[in-house]
Amino acid sequence: MNGHAPHEGDAQASPVILDGRHLSAALHAAGPIEPALIEAVNHLNLRLYPRDHQAGDRSAYVVLDLHGVSIGVKRRTDDLYLHADTSETSDQRIAFEINGGGETDHPTH
Repeated sequence: MNGHAPHEGDAQASPVILDGRHLSAALHAAGPIEPALIEAVNHLNLRLYPRDHQAGDRSAYVVLDLHGVSIGVKRRTDDLYLHADTSETSDQRIAFEINGGGETDHPTH
């Protein structure tokens, strides 16, 4: 994580970042861990951007980076905002599912 926490309501504050390698080191310290979990966590980054009160955000914007994809989530006044960024991959479509309703394909370009 960076050295300081952003001030709540300060939309211009720097994000708080957790590098998966730091989390992996903490998991190792806890005892034996499944190798597949360590591999996934080593490639994970978590970013948190403070909520923007002026825009009506109800939560911080949390972004998970894994497998070359960024998934961002925040609660807004009237909805849940979910963002998927695959611009660093060669994927031509995303198959996603909401609440067990079956997969839906979405083109990436």
